[in-house]
Amino acid sequence: MTSDAFKAELERLLLDLPRDDANRLMQLTREARGAWLCLLRSAGGRALVVGDPLSGTVPALARAGFAVTAIGADTERLALAGRRDRAVAERAVTRVLATRDRLPFRDGSFELVVSEGSFRDAAELRRVARGEIVLTADNRLGYKTSSGRRGDFRLRRPDEYLLARGERTLGGYRRALSGPGFEATRALALYPHTRDFSLVAALDEAHPRLPIGPKERENKLKMLGYRLGLFPLLAPSFAVLAAREEVFRRPSRIERVLAALAERLGEPQPVAEELIASRGNTAVVHTAAGKEARWTLHVPLSRQQRVQAERHFERTGELRDRFPGVPVPEPLYRGEIEGLFLCCERRIDGLHAPQLVGVHAAMERMYADAARHLAELVVERNVEIDEAVFDELIGAKVELVARTAGSPGTVGALERMQDEARERLLGKRIPRVLYHADLRSKHVMVAENGSVNAYLDWGSSEASDLPYFDLLHLVIHERKQEAGLTAGEAWRLVLEGGLRDFERAALEDYASRVGLDGEVRAAIEALYPVLVGAMAEKNWDYSRPRWVAEHFGL
Repeated sequence: MTSDAFKAELERLLLDLPRDDANRLMQLTREARGAWLCLLRSAGGRALVVGDPLSGTVPALARAGFAVTAIGADTERLALAGRRDRAVAERAVTRVLATRDRLPFRDGSFELVVSEGSFRDAAELRRVARGEIVLTADNRLGYKTSSGRRGDFRLRRPDEYLLARGERTLGGYRRALSGPGFEATRALALYPHTRDFSLVAALDEAHPRLPIGPKERENKLKMLGYRLGLFPLLAPSFAVLAAREEVFRRPSRIERVLAALAERLGEPQPVAEELIASRGNTAVVHTAAGKEARWTLHVPLSRQQRVQAERHFERTGELRDRFPGVPVPEPLYRGEIEGLFLCCERRIDGLHAPQLVGVHAAMERMYADAARHLAELVVERNVEIDEAVFDELIGAKVELVARTAGSPGTVGALERMQDEARERLLGKRIPRVLYHADLRSKHVMVAENGSVNAYLDWGSSEASDLPYFDLLHLVIHERKQEAGLTAGEAWRLVLEGGLRDFERAALEDYASRVGLDGEVRAAIEALYPVLVGAMAEKNWDYSRPRWVAEHFGL
């Protein structure tokens, strides 16, 4: 099955499922579930995944060089997983129907055994493993849990600690995995939760560590527990790694990658300070050593993220050459090391802008810098919007979003937006700009006063597109985050004149610098849902069901 054919099949399935079930399936299939693979000792060989065969860990491991076998007890899920793996995994995946507790494999069949979701007899995991075991599991003492839907967490009630079935403490998992030949274990926190985590933090070693920003430091109770060493006890979930002694003594895969990079770049070898499982199905590694060896590595775990990682690497090089006044990371290396494709760039100092959300003086400084920087990205001035230009910059985006809208009502709303934009824009003149397309605050690195250190993640960028949208998106998304609004509510703040003075000033400054009149600005503001949706649909691995309707009320 081709990638496009499976994408269409999955999109139809997601539309047919109830909303919560669709959201859980999307979480389950994220390849970022396997971001911990960077910390393995193994770099290939046979791997067994015990759990749900639809888990995104399966194609992530296959793309990272393993010959994967996935077992499951449901024939329909195995069949769907088979079509998915043939479309996206790059290496063949074997699927096995297994309904008994005993694994249907000979002793020592796999270099790597992964158990996800439900706790299997650890003796069986050890029996079939000849190298490493990874067990991902929830903590019986974890202070919160996840529904399996993205971003949906809740604190546990006291009685849930007593009723948790199949869950153990970290010590319990260690004891269960330990056995003849597997005496040594390492533990990682998958934070916030196995079903929905963005950080991988070592619990036995100094790195990778859990980063703690200004917002977290304001939570005194949380910080007290962290200082008292309660994180290993109360973390919601873990990945526990066990290995045979001769394997355990090897450097981890990421350590070997960093050693090879240091040799190629002629810089000191750093340590992997932070490991992030990004929403975009990429393992992001930040290093720390001397200033000269501060790197950020992007290890794409899905096919689409490989495309975006390469585009980001190329675009940052282009920006540094053509627009040196716009701060972006310095690209250092792109290629395959230890069987992992990766891009390496110079790590940017500072804070991610969401760490200063709500600090208006800092936001004012960030927007002022962004207005000035983004106004430099003009690639063509004084372009007339005729029918051909309108269809390229707007009509194609409406068509893309309408194709995946999921309801006739939403399609009708999109068509009306297009008609109104055509009336406003035909005959107008605009500059065309190098377009980030996804400029949210998490993609901006700032100093503590809000001044911009760099703009990150250019993987969705376009070489020549509409002006104004990037800054508008930054402002709207920041308001959404600060007030806990939906994207539609934050957008309507703009349409209804609800911007703060410093937000409005930044947008006006940008418009003045590039020569946009008020009618063009208003047209782009009205088209905001189309422009956000088109960026997403072009760069997602598959369409989220009814995304534009749910987020913007269209």
